[in-house]
Amino acid sequence: MLSVNFTDMDTCLGLIQNAKNLDDIVKITQREIERLGFTCFTYWLRWPSSENDVPLVLTTYPEHFVEHYIANDFQSHDMVGRISSEKNTPFSWSEIEKYYSITKMQKVLFDDSISAGMCSGASIPIHGPGSIQATFSVASDLGHKTFDDLFNYNRHYLHIFATYTHEKILKLGFRENRDIQLTARETEILKWVSRGKTYWEIGGILNIREDTVKKHMRSICRALQASNKAHAVAKSIIYGLIIP
Repeated sequence: MLSVNFTDMDTCLGLIQNAKNLDDIVKITQREIERLGFTCFTYWLRWPSSENDVPLVLTTYPEHFVEHYIANDFQSHDMVGRISSEKNTPFSWSEIEKYYSITKMQKVLFDDSISAGMCSGASIPIHGPGSIQATFSVASDLGHKTFDDLFNYNRHYLHIFATYTHEKILKLGFRENRDIQLTARETEILKWVSRGKTYWEIGGILNIREDTVKKHMRSICRALQASNKAHAVAKSIIYGLIIP
């Protein structure tokens, strides 16, 4: 099993602190979690309760799973967010069924995650500043026992890493100023994507072909230098390009 020493930690945290933009954050984070033996990550930021504010998400989860997650409103059933609001310490997803009753929809979410190659995962709750809450999660295709051993070995470092990453994202979000121009149509499509609409549904709303919506989304991702549509939505909200 890989050992994390203080030199590794100081080097990586230094990279996070010196990151220039959100793209740097995603690249540094993905590289680090792979070095530790995990496959992908998600950072999920929840603002203080407001009808105008939606969660911000930076993720390297498989794009088809992210789209499926949004289309089926799994965020309303995901136990990770609920548990993160109640806990302050890291927890493995394998613990959830031990202590909580799982609904039919939550079982579907677990099964679909496994089908997408995320057989096991763990999350780190983050609270503050103020009423802001966030969750940093890592996942992989490892079995529960192997994953939990790996996570338990690295959980304290990941807790520190997630905290530094959270603070840096907030600083970049409020201070970063990028000269990005989107067309009126692209902005409109982004707003509907941020509200969980599928490409097919957006095509119906805007009276355009689904393929045209996808073409616009590819253009948006290029303009924002985003890896997928969830990443594009997060960056567009942070940059003030849309208000969901």
